[in-house]
Amino acid sequence: MKKMQLAAVAVALSVALVGCGAGGGTTPQPQADAPAGEGQAQGQPQSDEGTTSAPVVADTNDPESVIAAIQADFGATTQGLLDEQAALLAQVGDSYDGYAANVDAVQAWYDLAVSESEALGTRTIENARQYYRAVSATIDHGDDDALDDAMDDFYDLVYDEQFEAYYDAIYDEGFELMYDELYDGVIADAYDTMDYGDWFDAHSDAYDAWFDAKSGVYDAWFDSKSDVYDEWFDVNSDFYSGEFDVDATLRLDE
Repeated sequence: MKKMQLAAVAVALSVALVGCGAGGGTTPQPQADAPAGEGQAQGQPQSDEGTTSAPVVADTNDPESVIAAIQADFGATTQGLLDEQAALLAQVGDSYDGYAANVDAVQAWYDLAVSESEALGTRTIENARQYYRAVSATIDHGDDDALDDAMDDFYDLVYDEQFEAYYDAIYDEGFELMYDELYDGVIADAYDTMDYGDWFDAHSDAYDAWFDAKSGVYDAWFDSKSDVYDEWFDVNSDFYSGEFDVDATLRLDE
């Protein structure tokens, strides 16, 4: 079995997960030299409606349906955050006054990005477990190729594709946009129009808020991706050894 052969390099992959920020791909660390963000509180908070997130998959023994639900969850969470961001930046406009009037709204988006990333990770771990149960329930335990294909599908379609797409869209591009539009945009442009002390405080506060939130999103992404990999590997190894009780493998009954 193709993925089962990873057992020989399990330790190396586990180390790579810790060292690189997540396994199975290039995962750059948060970059401390890029700023953008928020300050103290004056403006109206961003809409608290949040994003449209798919629920945890409850009971289905169709592996393909579980993967489709996970993909939909990642897509809805990503799009929801980007929609909230677009509304926020339109609300701020292209002036420092607009930013100052919406400082709380900027912070609300940062908080939302962190909380949605954490919640998405939690749901994905639960959905992954349901996927493994569905595989165990529907695929002939003697069909090594079919089991291998099913585990490969999850690795490729969720662990690789969905986590990396979320990283690119939110952690990378989403926060870069906040940096460019706010910290390096309307706040930087106000340098010649404000008292230096006030400008410096606003500039520094904006960076701190941006960096803290970006780091929070990274932590949520990295932790959940690492947990998904660890459980995938354990289940994959047990399937290879002829053990198909997913809850027992993951010690979920303890």
